[in-house]
Amino acid sequence: MSVVEEYLDECRRRGLLEVRIVHGRGQGVRRAEVRARWRSAATCSISATPRPAAGGWGATLVLLAPREVK
Repeated sequence: MSVVEEYLDECRRRGLLEVRIVHGRGQGVRRAEVRARWRSAATCSISATPRPAAGGWGATLVLLAPREVK
């Protein structure tokens, strides 16, 4: 999960606010971890399953909140 957090932090830093995390289909354990982590994060505004052509239930679409400008 630390790799996912670093990736999303870097995306926000670069201004990328819509990202797709590919976690695979399997048993759904990694998907649940990814979604639980970002559902409660202030940096994430929403997470959802992308359409089938974009990974379907083997991926999670994350919309990030913009970085605060200091």
